Order: sequence, then structure tokens, then C-alpha cells
Amino acid sequence: MEGEAEPPPAHVFIVEDDQLLAMALSAQVETMGYRVAGTAGSAEEAVRGVLLARPQVVIMDMQLTGWDTGLDAARSIRRNFEVPIIFYTAHGNDRALKREVATMGRAQLLQKPAQEQALMAALAGVLSWTR
Repeated sequence: MEGEAEPPPAHVFIVEDDQLLAMALSAQVETMGYRVAGTAGSAEEAVRGVLLARPQVVIMDMQLTGWDTGLDAARSIRRNFEVPIIFYTAHGNDRALKREVATMGRAQLLQKPAQEQALMAALAGVLSWTR
């Protein structure tokens, strides 16, 4: 409808310990019309960054630099801030991982490497939970 303002683009926080992948994923997300609220390469940076930036969605790699995993970071974030999380992993067919993510609620698994259409669908799906 004419005169109706478009909602602002959703802010996405990216957690990926491989800098090249983080840059590529950031560019892909921005090409889709979203804003990158920040990036992190470790669980500690992710928790700190997400709580500070307060994005609408987090894309979280499962294997991160340091001792903690993406699941550990997600649990810490969720204790303080309820945000949808897309877990971005090369191990998307792992049954235990699928169960763990399912029990978190407002979380989804996305198989690495993700085609642009799959990433777009995942972002649209989790953002529909918040709007």
C-alpha cells in the first residue's frame, strides 16, 4: 500500500570462527537486505556481542575457537536474551544435535555450506517467529 513504511531490515549477528566464512556470510546476508549487527569468532565474543547488539536473529556456527561450542554460547545468550538462533553446521545430520536444537525452541539447523535460497528461507522463517 502506498504511504506505508517498510519495516527496517532485521539485524543479524554472525558467529563464525573462520574469518573468510564470516565475511562471505556477512556479504550474503547484506545482499539479502538484512543488516549485520556484528560478528564474533568465539563463544565468549558471541555472548558479549549479542547481548550488546541485541539483534533480531543470530547465525551461530557450532564449532568455535576456544573451549565452548555454539550450543554453549546459545545457552548463555538465552539466559539473558531471547533471540532466534540459526545453527550453521557441517554436521546437520547428527541426530543428537537435531534433538538438542529442537529442545531449545526458536532455533533451527542449517547445513553448511548453505545455498542462498536455504539461508534466505531460514532467516525468513525464524524472523516470522518474532514479528
